[in-house]
Amino acid sequence: MTVLARSLVAVAVAATAAAQASFFRGGSINIRLRSDLVLINASVTDSRGSPVTNLDISDFHVFEDGKEQDIKSCSREDAPISIGLVLDTSGSMGDKVNLMKEAAIRFVRAANPADEYFLIEFQSRPQPALSFTDTDRLLEAIGRVQIGGSTALFDAVYIAANEMRHAAYPRKALLIVSDGMNNHSRYTERETKRLVSEVDFPIYTINLWRPQTDGNRWAIQRRDPGVLESLSAPTGGRDYDIRDPKKLAPITELISLEIRHQYVLGYAPAIKNSDGKYHKVRVKIDASPGERFTISNRAGYYSPIP
Repeated sequence: MTVLARSLVAVAVAATAAAQASFFRGGSINIRLRSDLVLINASVTDSRGSPVTNLDISDFHVFEDGKEQDIKSCSREDAPISIGLVLDTSGSMGDKVNLMKEAAIRFVRAANPADEYFLIEFQSRPQPALSFTDTDRLLEAIGRVQIGGSTALFDAVYIAANEMRHAAYPRKALLIVSDGMNNHSRYTERETKRLVSEVDFPIYTINLWRPQTDGNRWAIQRRDPGVLESLSAPTGGRDYDIRDPKKLAPITELISLEIRHQYVLGYAPAIKNSDGKYHKVRVKIDASPGERFTISNRAGYYSPIP
């Protein structure tokens, strides 16, 4: 059974205190996914970091386990999106809380008015603050955020993956705003990386980590844990480090644009796999001489077991 399957039931009723207790006791369920079409989300940016929006199906090449596949569909449209917003409200964010709020607010205000959002805050435990709702209620909730406690980043990712099952729209994305620290999760980093390798939506992260200049020796010498990049890259999303607050506005706008201009490529694998194993996927595009594109795509998928 996959990590995702185990987590779905474990967090299915996390919106209430009793459900959260159930989540931390764990649980399991068998899930079988059946589909002949593999969907891979891919973002393409130019040398300036701007989204490339004028490609069509003939420009792409998809490889599964090193073998090129026949692409059946390619879509890109600014349709409404179901978006999860995960905010780190733990004690380590104390001096970064205003920057975190600003990042979240800027991102929401750049959205399509028809988008829907859910909000999860996390300290020592993840707290689903809002189920799918509109931007007005979301902005109010962001303004009420309070900081304190330990950090359960990995558990928050599990809660978010479960909540995304209730999305109204086929296009989905998750944005995590955090310093990447984790010291109070039930789930491990390894389990969480397995989870993100299974999700069918991109995860974007804004990393607000900063080196400490005071406190104990361990805190001062601590480096950026690099966790956020490892959560975003396999999904086709990206991690953006914010060291200069002046870069916050253009980066949040860029993330919003990139989410809206993702391509969704569909193909039926030449070799039908029902082995439950992970299959690596690579996307390439045909570029004209002098053009330089960067592609971020879902790195692979686990085939279903009959």
